[in-house]
Amino acid sequence: MTTLNYSPVVAFKLEGQDDILTGYAAPAGESPCLLKLVGGDTPIFFARASGYSATAAADGFRSGWCGFEVHGAAQAFVVSDAVRLVCGVSGEVLAEIAEPPRAIPAPQAEAWSVMDLLSKVRRPDASPSIEEVTAFALNHYRRHGARQFIEATYETLLGRWPDAAAPQMNDRLPDDERRVAAYLKGVVKSEEYQRRWNAQYPGALHSFFRYDRTGML
Repeated sequence: MTTLNYSPVVAFKLEGQDDILTGYAAPAGESPCLLKLVGGDTPIFFARASGYSATAAADGFRSGWCGFEVHGAAQAFVVSDAVRLVCGVSGEVLAEIAEPPRAIPAPQAEAWSVMDLLSKVRRPDASPSIEEVTAFALNHYRRHGARQFIEATYETLLGRWPDAAAPQMNDRLPDDERRVAAYLKGVVKSEEYQRRWNAQYPGALHSFFRYDRTGML
């Protein structure tokens, strides 16, 4: 994996140490951090620190948008007793994982739909609620106006350019916050959105996110 589009870690906190390691890694620059789980000298798993972490938000880092999920701790201990989480850019050791995760009973086999699989893949970069998306949408609206807000909303939430049937904003609502929230609510209630996102919300660093992040991270 290339490290050209990632930043070194300047602040780090490891919170969960089961088979999925969770926490946050705040970057030195605008780009997110890349984390690498290694067993001995063998890379096991790479992850972007691009999800939402309430702890990072409370600690004042990136409005929370530097959370991570790192899988594969159990596999790493099969390879070596020296399991570490390191910065994928600088190579700095961020955490030594002292013990393998406790054994968790394997779930019963079940059939997964395509949307279930997509939701699982998207989860690390998803927003925990529409409120986090709304903050960026409001920032975009105030910086760029209604037309560009609608365009960014359609690209972010529906993955396409708005067509002639796209609704306009409700100017009868008394303030920016309500106009933006009402517009987003209308889009996420649509069948098109549900088919695309299956009740998830794209996070601020998701590849589909088109809202202006200036001043927000």
